[in-house]
Amino acid sequence: MVYAPEGLGFTHSNNKSGKRGVDTPRFSFYMMKQFKFYPLLREPLLHFLVIGAGLFVLFSQISDPSVKADHRITITQPNLDSLATAWLKRNGRPPSAQEREQQLEHYIREQVLYREAMAMGLDQDDVIVRRRLAQKMEYLFNDLSLISEPTEIELGSFLSEHSSNFASPATITFSQIYLDPSQRDQEINRDAKQLLEQLREITAAVDSINLGDRFLLPYEFTDARKSQVSNMFGTEFSEQTFALPIGSWQGPVTSGYGLHLIYIHSRTEARLPPLAEIRDRVAREWRTTKQDEANESFYKSLYQRYDIILDDDIAKGVMASAE
Repeated sequence: MVYAPEGLGFTHSNNKSGKRGVDTPRFSFYMMKQFKFYPLLREPLLHFLVIGAGLFVLFSQISDPSVKADHRITITQPNLDSLATAWLKRNGRPPSAQEREQQLEHYIREQVLYREAMAMGLDQDDVIVRRRLAQKMEYLFNDLSLISEPTEIELGSFLSEHSSNFASPATITFSQIYLDPSQRDQEINRDAKQLLEQLREITAAVDSINLGDRFLLPYEFTDARKSQVSNMFGTEFSEQTFALPIGSWQGPVTSGYGLHLIYIHSRTEARLPPLAEIRDRVAREWRTTKQDEANESFYKSLYQRYDIILDDDIAKGVMASAE
């Protein structure tokens, strides 16, 4: 018979022999607590080490055996210079000796984790990694492409072919008087007509704010582009307003807000500047276009190396969408 002191929370039971004994699970727990390494078993650090070892074994089983980690990390002077340059750009001053040491420690840590991740195949099927590598290939395209300086003839032709990209848009300077349909209801058209007749008889400056209703948008616009007016009032309003004559009150012009009486002070027609005025801008656009064309050509040369195979369901969906 095993003796268990009273007061320790054990329950006694009688076995078949009639002898008094101790409940086995509770006794085992008691003995564990008396074990001198029991406090160590409760340490979170030990749990972390055990879990880490388990993960290491797991990743060693599922990682690609053809990819081996390079266990030699060589630090060169260009590496240190690159770290120092990055620090200078970020902080506006060179790093101190302690900061250089911290930079080096961070670089080594990054290299260790990166190589272990690659050895475990953690880069596989990762959207962020895939996009970043594809982006680096795009940068490589740019570096490999040698775009020569354009001639004047090339720039002139490019300007003619893409004139809409370089033309100065038409602008107008105008005043408006707003009539609110929620306040005037069925009388709004009559009010607009009467107010327009009064405005055409006035030769002095007009108070466009107080003659009409309150409005959140401006009452005066200077050198406004059609796109700006369209964004605020709508495309139809913009088209009608830009077609109005200069120097007289016109309207009413309808918008989603209500009715507007318009006075056009001045208008500037759309204009394509000569090449001499915008040469630098045209040259930049020309280089960008040529770079894009070279990149696309380079991509197609790589694309031809691959066989693109679509599942039947995907192929049917692509054909259906094309139709």
